[in-house]
Amino acid sequence: MYQIIGLAFAGCQASGLVSPFDVFNVTNTLWKQQRTDASALYRCSLVSTTGTEICCSNGTRMLADYRLEDAPKADLIIVPGIHHADGPSLLKKLNTLGRECLWLQQQIRQGVPVAANCSGVFLLAETGALEHQEATTAWWLGELFRTRYPGVQLQPKRLLVKNSNTYCTGSMNANVGVILEIIEQQVGRQLAQQCARTMLIDAAQSYAAPYLFIQEQADHQDELVLAVESWLQRNIAQPINIDALASLHSVSPRTLSRRFKKAHAKSLSAYLQDLRLEQTKLLLENTNLSIEQVVARVGYSSQSSLRRLFKKLLGLSPRQYRQQNQPSGR
Repeated sequence: MYQIIGLAFAGCQASGLVSPFDVFNVTNTLWKQQRTDASALYRCSLVSTTGTEICCSNGTRMLADYRLEDAPKADLIIVPGIHHADGPSLLKKLNTLGRECLWLQQQIRQGVPVAANCSGVFLLAETGALEHQEATTAWWLGELFRTRYPGVQLQPKRLLVKNSNTYCTGSMNANVGVILEIIEQQVGRQLAQQCARTMLIDAAQSYAAPYLFIQEQADHQDELVLAVESWLQRNIAQPINIDALASLHSVSPRTLSRRFKKAHAKSLSAYLQDLRLEQTKLLLENTNLSIEQVVARVGYSSQSSLRRLFKKLLGLSPRQYRQQNQPSGR
């Protein structure tokens, strides 16, 4: 039996613990269904500094199974995200997790693998285990992470980074995906795939490029422009109509155009073209959609218009871009 330990602390994100535990539980169920009198493959337990009740950031209360010093030998430790309002509040919370950090250091020295999610990667980095290693974290925390851990090779475009004994994930989707990878390593691909199908898990997303583009473009504080950006991101395939868009947001077309250009130093149409380009690159890199399907999904008028744009901006055709950037084996 594999012992999975979730590290619980006040203000942790409950989903970072219970979602992986659910994946292990479904795997146990599938395993038992296939074998008469089979025992469970996984045992999931929570540890905390006190071994008592923990209140997560969403108000969920969890009862820890062990204190840190009494925890059994783990085959995997899961570190959830740390709830925060902004960078300073995250660092303030991090400074209260000294005992958790020391315990993690001890476990890592003993060779125990650790999977950290989102802002929980900061706690993993505090142990020193990521020094001179690659890592990723939530897409909006990149600059803060680089500043605090200059010796870590941050990979902001990736949602999952694996080192020899650590896993860093930048989204809940990637967090569940890495659990499936661990299950595959421990008990086989067939059972991991059955679990993925049962839970309708799509673990294929591994890049955060469109989110990074959105972050880079949203440094302004204009609420009107932020609302329009959100609408464009949700309706990326629709043709842009400035009059209708302005009416939807209760301003004149002239006001909308002026404030958008002030915020971005580019027009609405130029912003939408950039947004569509980033989404197209993502789809070419990470899906097997045909060029025709990509065109329809992103909102280009034709395959020829997409080819012209790629040639002009990237010096490549969409097919050439896919060949150069899609991970092998997809």
